[in-house]
Amino acid sequence: MKPPKKPLRYSDTASVKASKGSILREALPRSGDTAVVNVRAAKDRLSSLLEQASRGGEVIITSDGQPKARLVPVRVQRKPYSVDWGWLESQPRVSGPSAEALVAADRAERSHGTGLHNGD
Repeated sequence: MKPPKKPLRYSDTASVKASKGSILREALPRSGDTAVVNVRAAKDRLSSLLEQASRGGEVIITSDGQPKARLVPVRVQRKPYSVDWGWLESQPRVSGPSAEALVAADRAERSHGTGLHNGD
């Protein structure tokens, strides 16, 4: 089990710099990492934060230093596969040669050069 990673914190001045036109040079953490951002920075960077979450990362949004929300990837739950045994048993049973017999016959045809398997 991996030890928990230290959360990456964005500075509170990030959104102030962005609003003043400064170039924001903060890199988003790699997928699987946790980023902690304040509400203002989250508003400014929502698209990139959503992209990070979709890649498997987690983003915690804070307000006044307190965690308020968490962005995580959506996990689509698949419906478990179930067999309708009643329907399956009601189907007609087809009998014929076994798969092993069919494979053996096919190999025999190929080795003797008969049939369509020899390039005809």
